[in-house]
Amino acid sequence: MQSTITVRYFAILRDFSGKNDETVRIETGTNAGEIYLRLAKAYGFPLALTDVRVAVNDEFTSASHPLQDDDILVFIPPVAGG
Repeated sequence: MQSTITVRYFAILRDFSGKNDETVRIETGTNAGEIYLRLAKAYGFPLALTDVRVAVNDEFTSASHPLQDDDILVFIPPVAGG
């Protein structure tokens, strides 16, 4: 079954994708990590999946989290500052 999710991009991931967010069609139950790997390949993200935090619907979760229709998925890269 097909689902639609929203992916939001921040920091370096926004720079590489050229977008703040986008709608992505997935098979229901696809996990967050699978989506990251697909997007990393499409946009050339320089970070490995293990280097980003995953949040679904405003809650941190694991990359193995299965996604459902209308979920909001965010990948949060490490932030440096001073």
